[in-house]
Amino acid sequence: MGTPKVSLRLTQGVALGSVALSELERCGLEPLAVVVRADDKLEWLPPESGVRGSRRTETCLTAHLGLSFSLRCGLNAVLPTEPDAVVVALADQPFITAGLVGRLIDTFRRSPDLDYVASRGDGTIMPPALFSKSLFPALQQLDGDRGAASILHSPVYKGAVIEGDSPLFSMDADTEGDFMKVRRQWLLRNDRNRDSADM
Repeated sequence: MGTPKVSLRLTQGVALGSVALSELERCGLEPLAVVVRADDKLEWLPPESGVRGSRRTETCLTAHLGLSFSLRCGLNAVLPTEPDAVVVALADQPFITAGLVGRLIDTFRRSPDLDYVASRGDGTIMPPALFSKSLFPALQQLDGDRGAASILHSPVYKGAVIEGDSPLFSMDADTEGDFMKVRRQWLLRNDRNRDSADM
């Protein structure tokens, strides 16, 4: 797209990547590893929310080789804290919500024997997703640009899938055309919210 997609502007002062990150910070995830490319100028990062102040930026030198490399980089960053599970989310999904991530976490807390809890939108299983520590070795073995899709579709693992809380949540910005659709929906949603507030 000519520029890192996380830096693309939804509106003046609001970068694509900042929206999902702000929602994740509202969840109180600790630590919160933000995986970035080596050439990322980090101009898209929002100010830290102050919620438990646990954000850390991890530079992934192999991010250009595929999504699985970024995923492993983020996992390695949090492994020293010995988590029971990790939540994986993508910065180009601006319609994910803290509520959706909270539902993933609550589902896992109620059923800690699950290997994963994932979201579903438009009939597709996708991030954000929670992965139990039972899956950390499998996540470490991923390769290429498909991320954890092979795990989420494997009959080997026990998982739960929850529906997204909005038809928009599954929208992402893989292409310039995708970004234009996301931006259009973002502007429409904000106009509706503004109209509701004025009533």
